[in-house]
Amino acid sequence: MLHHTDRSIVGALFGLALMVSGATGISTVQAASVTGSMGLTGAFSASGGTDLSDATILDLTSATGTSGDGDIGSTVGFGTAGTVNNGSITFNPSTAVDNLLTIGGWQVDLSTTSIVNQTADVLNLAGSGAISGNGFDLTPTQWTLSANATGSSYSMTVTAVPIPAALWLFGSGLLGLAGIVRKKT
Repeated sequence: MLHHTDRSIVGALFGLALMVSGATGISTVQAASVTGSMGLTGAFSASGGTDLSDATILDLTSATGTSGDGDIGSTVGFGTAGTVNNGSITFNPSTAVDNLLTIGGWQVDLSTTSIVNQTADVLNLAGSGAISGNGFDLTPTQWTLSANATGSSYSMTVTAVPIPAALWLFGSGLLGLAGIVRKKT
């Protein structure tokens, strides 16, 4: 039977092993975060105002790939057809949009939306969200969108911001050590 002190030492060693394995990347537990970015273009309509200068909602009506790199670029490139699933982006006030669109096997979600610039001719939005699909884990994204009143067209860039697996393991090790310290007191 292990005494309290022995259990603390074993727990500390286990926590240290988790931290070392996470920091050195020798773990077998690895998240499959998405890497890369994609460019999109398409058509939209604006509502909630008289023109883009006072609109509050942007309804995407089509999506086509213009570029892609990293993991995303393996299935999205110039001319890749996308499907707008839930294309209403309410940006004033900001509202999350699940399953905004799918393209090349990727699903794009929007979490936050901020107005960067809003005039009668141009609306620039930016925000955060997530991308998933093609066997990869849900990965945070940053995105930008520029809507042009002339031609009612938009361009959008979605960039994956993966969180390294080593960081998750390092955090797990720290939590393990914190639990051990807490039990000692």
